[in-house]
Amino acid sequence: MSLPGFNLKSNKIWTSAGALKNNLSVKLLLCSLVIGLLAGYGALGFRLLIAKTQLLAYGFEDELVVTGAANIPWWQIMLIPIAGGLIIGLFLKYVVPENRVQGVADVIEAAVVRKGKMKLWPGITSFIASGVSLGTGASGGREGPVVHFAAMLGSQVGQRLRLPSRYYPTLIACGVASGVAASFNAPIAGMFFALEVVLGSMASRAVAPIVLSSVVGTVVSRVHVGDYPAFIIPNYNIVTWWELPAIAILGIVSAVVALLFIWSIGFSERLIDRFKIPDVLRPAAGGCALGIIALGFPQIIGVGYEATDMALKEEYGLLLLLSLIVVKTMAVGITAGSRFGGGFFSPSLFVGAMTGGAFGIIAAWVFPDMAASHGLYAIVGMTAVASSVLGAPISTILIVFELTGDYKISIAVMVAVAATTIITKQVLDRSIFQVQLARRNVDIKESKAMRFLKYRQVRGIMDRDFTEIPSETTMTELRHIVSQHNHDKFVVIDPESKKFLGRLDYGDLRPHLFGNTDEDPALAGHLVQSHCPVIFPDSSLKSAMSIMKKDEVECLPVIDTATETRLVGLLHYKDLLREYNDALLKLEKDDDEDQK
Repeated sequence: MSLPGFNLKSNKIWTSAGALKNNLSVKLLLCSLVIGLLAGYGALGFRLLIAKTQLLAYGFEDELVVTGAANIPWWQIMLIPIAGGLIIGLFLKYVVPENRVQGVADVIEAAVVRKGKMKLWPGITSFIASGVSLGTGASGGREGPVVHFAAMLGSQVGQRLRLPSRYYPTLIACGVASGVAASFNAPIAGMFFALEVVLGSMASRAVAPIVLSSVVGTVVSRVHVGDYPAFIIPNYNIVTWWELPAIAILGIVSAVVALLFIWSIGFSERLIDRFKIPDVLRPAAGGCALGIIALGFPQIIGVGYEATDMALKEEYGLLLLLSLIVVKTMAVGITAGSRFGGGFFSPSLFVGAMTGGAFGIIAAWVFPDMAASHGLYAIVGMTAVASSVLGAPISTILIVFELTGDYKISIAVMVAVAATTIITKQVLDRSIFQVQLARRNVDIKESKAMRFLKYRQVRGIMDRDFTEIPSETTMTELRHIVSQHNHDKFVVIDPESKKFLGRLDYGDLRPHLFGNTDEDPALAGHLVQSHCPVIFPDSSLKSAMSIMKKDEVECLPVIDTATETRLVGLLHYKDLLREYNDALLKLEKDDDEDQK
């Protein structure tokens, strides 16, 4: 017996659904705890890999690279990056999938495009290649490789436990948060970096597990390394709030530096490509260039934390600061273009610190009574450049706040970051990771439905029902052919080679069909449309939509190859539009399921 208006069966269903949802939520939180531990220890393991490689190569394993390099002979500084490049070249050729080291851009692609699925082996090999690269003199950051490895661990946990695939991006973000937090001893910044850069949104349902992973990663770091931030920043103060306009100008300068930094990465890759260096020797060739630069500027070796720290402590003069902006940008470009492993987080902080320090010295010359110490400007410049290079203004602001705990400095940082972000958004509107993805023809800003069309081929929806008409067909014969069919899908072919010559538009046919066809000298080949874009069966529906919009056509002939041009089908805009609408409905259904 049931109460009036109470459906016992329905209540059981809802109770079961709620229990299932709660069960998955608990699993997700437990997974985030495990991922936090794995990613935290992964970050420590990466530090250890760099240190032991550096010890084997240079004879010291701490981060005081500039100090250590001063005590070794010049030929060793020169040869170590070359030797490291030879090792990396062989490793890439015979061990690493796709012959390249993966990084943060691949994490973003996996989270946004590939539904959070990342493979184990590319993650392990990229981890090793990046550690060896940085330990043998490549100029890059350690945070990027840590982020990729930690994200891979998060994805693998979800896949191994066979959790619903909609949770994979969140698990990836958990790994990223823990990795960043462990690297900088900054749990809040780690959380926001995962949300801001990887997921690209502040999704509320993802916050709890990401926060947990970030905290766990920080605890792992503090237990084994100590409660020390990545940089020990002196206690600087703003002399007067009238300095804010100067800080805004520093933001503008930082935007220019950030844009040049991003541009240099692509330029270096294109420049090195021109030399036609064999892939296995490419890292060694880049290592030779890095070794030459390191002879004069050992600050570019490896991660560069010591040099960044010295700039923050005002130990560098103006000329050296300006020189390091140029040579570090060159070194990072060579590192990336030569296919060494390494990230862009630390280098962007390095270049930003040098930019801010140089600006601060100049500002003190112009306004000696109003300018703060140039170490403060180094902090501001470090944050401003990194925020635009990484596309992470919130995360970088929070890193500085966690490093300094100073409210006034954070306000100055926010002013500079705002100015930098406005300019770089207007000029480029892409982070360095998005630029890398764009070079691979991956646009994370495009709609999910359009991304769906990118992975569907034309052959799947093309119309194979059409009528071929020889080019020498007369109007009398053509009238007979048209009268025998109830469609207007007529194409003209060469009678001997069967080569596709073009489509017959019904509007062009009408005057000839309904006139005096017996006296009409025109042939079918004369009525072919002069401009008729074509497409191939294995082309994507996204590219087909682009062609149709550009040429304003309702139908695309589908030919087998560019050389034979044999017609195999027709792609109609109405079919393409239906496929797009189906994708929208499917994505809407998936989003509804995610909310349940």
